[in-house]
Amino acid sequence: MKDFSFVDKIISGKGHLVHKIRAKDKTGKKAYYFVLVEPTKEAGFMRAIASKNLNLEEYGKIIASCYGNSPSQDVKTMLKQKYDFDIDAMAE
Repeated sequence: MKDFSFVDKIISGKGHLVHKIRAKDKTGKKAYYFVLVEPTKEAGFMRAIASKNLNLEEYGKIIASCYGNSPSQDVKTMLKQKYDFDIDAMAE
């Protein structure tokens, strides 16, 4: 495994704050997003998710994304290698 950057190390310790979101982008294309949401923005993020109309970047940092009905193998591999996240175990 490659060396972690300082930011990667911080993110890897916050896996419990990463949300796996299945949504459509602004063009209507199906996508998966992995968003790091800090606790201070969690309540607003959850309300925005319920409204089904939000800009993810207003609430957190998108650490990965891909198009399709499920996360791509490339994204799964990157998240495992870069942050040691097992996304198959993450709730949606």
